[in-house]
Amino acid sequence: MATDVLQRYCEKIKHELFQSVLPFWDRHSVDNEFGGFFACLDVDGDRYDDRKFMWLNGRQIYMYATICGAYTASELSELSTDRLSREKLLKDALNAAKFMYAHGVREGKVFFSLTREGEPYHFERKIFSACFLSLGLGSLGAVLKQDGRIDEGEGLVAKSLLLLKLIIGWSHDPSSLGREVCEGAPKTSPMNVPMILLNILDELQVKGAISVESAMAADIDVKQEEEWCVAEIMKHVRSNEQRVLEVVLADGSLCPGYDGRHMNPGHAIEAGWFILSYAQRTANHELAEVAEKMITWSFEAGWDKDHGGLFYFLDAEGRSPVFLEWDMKLWWPHNEAMIAFAMLYEASCKEEHLQADQ
Repeated sequence: MATDVLQRYCEKIKHELFQSVLPFWDRHSVDNEFGGFFACLDVDGDRYDDRKFMWLNGRQIYMYATICGAYTASELSELSTDRLSREKLLKDALNAAKFMYAHGVREGKVFFSLTREGEPYHFERKIFSACFLSLGLGSLGAVLKQDGRIDEGEGLVAKSLLLLKLIIGWSHDPSSLGREVCEGAPKTSPMNVPMILLNILDELQVKGAISVESAMAADIDVKQEEEWCVAEIMKHVRSNEQRVLEVVLADGSLCPGYDGRHMNPGHAIEAGWFILSYAQRTANHELAEVAEKMITWSFEAGWDKDHGGLFYFLDAEGRSPVFLEWDMKLWWPHNEAMIAFAMLYEASCKEEHLQADQ
C-alpha cells in the first residue's frame, strides 16, 4: 500500500516537473541576449519586470545542475513532450552563472538584484544572495567536472568556495555586512543563518563539488563549521515545550517580548531536514532523533486544523502574531514539509510520516 502511494506521488510530481515546470522556465525565463534568468513572469510566461534576482538565478542554476546530474540527455528528452535538451539546460545555467558572478559580485559584496544588462539594482545586508549563488555555482561545477569539462567545472567550484568563505565570515560576524547595531537591541541568534550555511556545506559535499580536504585548501574547516551550525540551531530547540523558536539570544536564552515567542513553522521544518541530512551523512543517530522531533513538532504546531495548510508565523503563547501576514499559506513551507516527511519515512517507515506527507 505504502509503495503504491509513493509511486503515485512520484509519477505525479515527475509529470509536473518535466511536462510543466521545466518547459515553462526553459521557454520563458532565459535571457539569450545577456545571460541569466528572469523571475517576474505571469501565468502565460509574459515578463513584467526585467530585473534579475540573485536568489532566483542561484536556485535555477542549482536546479538545472541537479537535473542534469541525475539524467542523461536521452532520458531528459524522453521525459518531456518539449524534448528538453540537457545541453541547453547546462548552457543556460553556465551563462547565468557567468553573468551573475561577473556583475553581481563586487569588492566583497553580493547584490540582491541586477538590471537586465547587469548593473546593480538592490543590495541587502544579508548572507542569502551569496548563499544561493555559491550553491548554484558549486553544483554546476560538479556536473561539468562529471561531464569531463574539468577546467570549467573547477573554475565554478573555486568561485563557489570564495563566496562560501565570505558567507562563513558574515555568519560569525554579521557586523561585517555593515549593519547598524542599535544600542537597545540584544545580541541574537537567528536560525536562518546557521541552517542555510549547514545546507550549503551538506549539498556541496553530497554533490561532489567539495571535500573536507579541498575546502581546507581554501582555508575552510568544513567539519568545524558544520558543528557550529548544528550547535547554533540546537539553541532554538525547546524540548520541554516541544517547539522550535525562530530567534533566541546569542547564549540560547529567550529573547524579550514577541521576538522570543516568534515561531516560523516552515523554517523549523526546513531546519529539521537540514539537520536530518547532516545526521544521516555523519551517522549521528541521536541528532537524527532530534531532527524528527523538530519536524513533527513544527508541523503539528503550524497546521491549520480547520482548513488545512501551514500558517506562515505563530506566537508560541498563542497570542496574536505581530506580523500581518502570519496566517498566509505559502507554497514553500508545504514543499519543505513534503521533503522532510519523505526523508523521515524513508529512514523509519513510520506510517504517520507517510500520512503527514500526503
